[in-house]
Amino acid sequence: MQIKLISKQEAQEMLKARTTIMVDVREPEEFELYRVDGQNIVNIPLKSIAERLNYLAGFSRIICICRTNRRSMEAANTLARYGIDEIYVVDEGVTGWLFEYEHNKL
Repeated sequence: MQIKLISKQEAQEMLKARTTIMVDVREPEEFELYRVDGQNIVNIPLKSIAERLNYLAGFSRIICICRTNRRSMEAANTLARYGIDEIYVVDEGVTGWLFEYEHNKL
């Protein structure tokens, strides 16, 4: 099992499938402050990932996202230890997702 870094565009394309879910692993306060909107996006804080495996088991592909990727990679590694095969992490995290235009102008 290999965890793959993907772009925002790749994640958006993957999320069109009903069998894909994006898990924002930030704390609820962070999730509400800067939110990635779209279908099949849920907030499950990193500390709760193992407790929510039953919910995630219904999806064949899981995309993790956080502010900068530290927590996303930790969550992805936890999911991999529990035998989940298709795990992705959004490169540049929520920061890159939400502020892509400003970031690219610099």
